[in-house]
Amino acid sequence: MSVTLESLIDEVVQEAIAEYEVRLEEARKRIGQELERSREELLQELRRGLETVRREVDAERRRRISQVEAEARREYLDTLEELVRKAVTNAIERIKSTRDSELYREFLRSSLTEAIESLGSEEVVVETCEEDLKAVKSVASELAKEKGVKVKVSSKTIDVIGGVRVSRADGSMIYDATIDYRLSRLSDQLRTIVVRHLTSSNR
Repeated sequence: MSVTLESLIDEVVQEAIAEYEVRLEEARKRIGQELERSREELLQELRRGLETVRREVDAERRRRISQVEAEARREYLDTLEELVRKAVTNAIERIKSTRDSELYREFLRSSLTEAIESLGSEEVVVETCEEDLKAVKSVASELAKEKGVKVKVSSKTIDVIGGVRVSRADGSMIYDATIDYRLSRLSDQLRTIVVRHLTSSNR
């Protein structure tokens, strides 16, 4: 069989086409692999970016929650203190309004009695405010006879709302029965009452 120029050219062309198709397929595979790798890289980058964004969002959310909680606590404490101050102020005003009553005189008498019995001394010194001085002298005179103790009322007054501050004659022990001291001791109880009221009101 003779080989013609046409058949030789055809053979060469077919081989070239076959080689081209192989290379084309290889190129397609390579490009596909590159695209898949690029896609995975992009997805990973996106995931990292989303994770970073999520962490930043979570951090900001926690920061804002903490800020709101802190503001709420501050407002709550401010409200609590305001209510306690109002309660104390009202108590003081009521005490002052009853100063000339028999009820207030009985309060002074019970306060002084409590102090004398607690100190357990044969001689005590009583201090009070200017407003209560007259009533305290009267009560002290009565109790001195009843208790068989010497009760000296100091003419030097102290700056308190009311009540008495009693000490042993030698100054070794003091019993504070002033309204001021009683109110300071009641502050925590007042806060507890207010907190309970606020809690029940929010239910």
